[in-house]
Amino acid sequence: MAPVASPAVDADFRLDAPGEIMNWLRELLRSQARIQLTTPDGAAIHTVLRSLDTPQGMLTMEAPQARDTLPPILSSDELVATAFLDKIKLQFDVSGLVAIRGEGEVLRAPVPLRIYRFQRRQAYRVASAGQLYPALKLNGADLPRIRVVNVSAGGVALQWPANVVPAPRALEELSGTLELEREVSFSTLLRVQHLTEGEDGAPHHVGCAFVSLAPTAARALQVFIDQAQKRERLMRRTV
Repeated sequence: MAPVASPAVDADFRLDAPGEIMNWLRELLRSQARIQLTTPDGAAIHTVLRSLDTPQGMLTMEAPQARDTLPPILSSDELVATAFLDKIKLQFDVSGLVAIRGEGEVLRAPVPLRIYRFQRRQAYRVASAGQLYPALKLNGADLPRIRVVNVSAGGVALQWPANVVPAPRALEELSGTLELEREVSFSTLLRVQHLTEGEDGAPHHVGCAFVSLAPTAARALQVFIDQAQKRERLMRRTV
């Protein structure tokens, strides 16, 4: 299930002014930061920016040395680039990627029309504000929604009801739909890291790490976390 985010939330992190986009691309070029290109199916390569052709609106990236990793990337209709600059995470869609052979093989694509810019907050945890959301709907018709106590960029903590569904074991994998808000949800695969059993019929506490997230899901999660931090800062200023 693809994540759905409101345009207002999305706009908080979207850069679509050509000057801003080129400034961030120049910073990627200057720093030679590693860029990961990922498909929805999980195929990925790492590259760096080699040059920017501003008049033509094209960017050139280094081709991977492992040639067999390239075909899935070139044939994908959806491709997301992710790069990190210190505490800044950049993401943008890549379209029209082609491999060009000359003195050495390179990858070329048009300059993106927009870039998403996030602060890196891997350890920050968003505590649940209610009973309905966030929640994990386990795959399976007869399986319940599991309340999410908190969520971070690395995983979730679940409040697993006792005596309803057998509690998972450490390293067991759980698949389902993570419902962050009423209109924001996506499919995910989680691996159980630890379990603390509740006493006298109380729910168990289950800590899980994300095993895989589609690029669009990771983006929706980052937006959710950044919005939570903005609300927290605003509340601190008004107290």
